[in-house]
Amino acid sequence: MDKTCTPEEKDEFFSLLLHARHDDQLRRLIADTWNEDLPSYPQDKARADVLLQRIIDRGQSESQANRESASPSDPQTAVVPLRPRSRSLVFGRRAAAVITILGVSSFLFHALHHHHRQPASALPAIAAAKHSPPTDRCITLPDGSKVLLHKDARLDFHAGLTASRREVTLHGEAFFDIHRDSRPFVVLTGAIRTTVLGTAFNIDAGNERQIVITVTKGKVKVENGRGEVSILRRNEQLSVDSAHLHLQKSTVDAVAALAWKKSYWLFNDIPLHQALDELSQRYHLSVVYTNPAAANCPVTASFTAGESVEAMIEVLAKINNMSFSNDHGRITITGEGCN
Repeated sequence: MDKTCTPEEKDEFFSLLLHARHDDQLRRLIADTWNEDLPSYPQDKARADVLLQRIIDRGQSESQANRESASPSDPQTAVVPLRPRSRSLVFGRRAAAVITILGVSSFLFHALHHHHRQPASALPAIAAAKHSPPTDRCITLPDGSKVLLHKDARLDFHAGLTASRREVTLHGEAFFDIHRDSRPFVVLTGAIRTTVLGTAFNIDAGNERQIVITVTKGKVKVENGRGEVSILRRNEQLSVDSAHLHLQKSTVDAVAALAWKKSYWLFNDIPLHQALDELSQRYHLSVVYTNPAAANCPVTASFTAGESVEAMIEVLAKINNMSFSNDHGRITITGEGCN
């Protein structure tokens, strides 16, 4: 795409933005775009609200300017304000395309730097957000892996992701859901080296005295720099004494051990049935498919616990052009899916 659109298309897009029913999906799209393109600039809710309002304000002012520039006496050039179509905007691949057309990430980056050039009094909302407590945030790495950074955690990855290797350095605590690849994925935390091929795990390096690694699925290999190696599988945890690099493995309930992550859902290129199974366990649902093969369609999405289970299921279904119905906790997935 050339990231251009007609004034009419832009008018329609911004008119859809004004409908509150699209807010959750729109915020998710903007957050994903921001975190993929600008992971070095963490975004919290206060900043997101301000930037979203700037986008809407900009659209309204541009649309008004377009209308005023047209001559009302000339029927060939008169501009009629567009009304939102009765259909809802299908957020997914289509909305991602619209976001790309408008160059949202470029505008957000410009808005952020514009803020840095303004006096603090000019933008009190963003100034206040700068001093707000650190928040968790999800980023998607160029290889497709998703990382949920806890509070003020930081991940250095730009130099370590190449055609032949995947190596990142973690400061703080983060949950990793690694995209399967022929290249091993390596996480460095001080002297500790954690290697995986495709799995989900948590590393807590926020405590100077010890590093704790917890595996929720798959298998990881941990090396302490002294020739000692430990292999971890699901529901296993490894504590490493930072001073002596001693490895101590134990069996845990990974879900309980990672209580901070319960507010988030990360589904990274997994079958639809696996994602819905996780939601079903949490919300006590049952799921059936009118087309059993659709259960194996791949999905990639991230959610917060503040979103309704119906909204999450709707997004997961729409990824593969399916729909769902809910009959008192019995979820029926309808459609041909990816086949």
